Amino acid sequence: MKIIATIDRIWEEIEKAILSLTTISMSLMLVGNALSRYFFNKSWAFTEEVGKMGVIVLTFMGLGFAARKKMHIEMSGFFDLMPFKMQRIVGMGVHFISAIVLLYCAYLGLEYVQHLQKLGQVSTILRIPLSVTMFVVPLGFFLSGLRYCVDLFIGIKQKDSNFMHELEITEER
Repeated sequence: MKIIATIDRIWEEIEKAILSLTTISMSLMLVGNALSRYFFNKSWAFTEEVGKMGVIVLTFMGLGFAARKKMHIEMSGFFDLMPFKMQRIVGMGVHFISAIVLLYCAYLGLEYVQHLQKLGQVSTILRIPLSVTMFVVPLGFFLSGLRYCVDLFIGIKQKDSNFMHELEITEER
């Protein structure tokens, strides 16, 4: 279990680095382009293309990171009114269904990336293969689905406690 926890911590740092670098580089590039347009009347042709790729990376890598940090949208009014055992059952059901849906989306995303690779499509200006940039789509779905599977496993393992409360405690460690 220590190996899995170590891998999880390392992957979390990688996710943070990717999201941070993408955000910073997009900001610098877009501000630089605006300044270049204002002072030199020259626009950088690649900024829109790189900006679109950055948004894709932020969206789908952020999906996995949000699932890790339990930052997903939650409507808990009805859930909080349920009895303790029912909360556990519903929570585990939500995690199971979410994992299945996200892993299926990862599969579809991987098929899409393979399709792009077969077509040999590249970006217009930078000529980067679209399959490379779009690979973050199935990766983000897979990481989110994996996180829900891990949380479900933790919930099953902790039979005598509140499922959702146990997940919050585990995340704080």
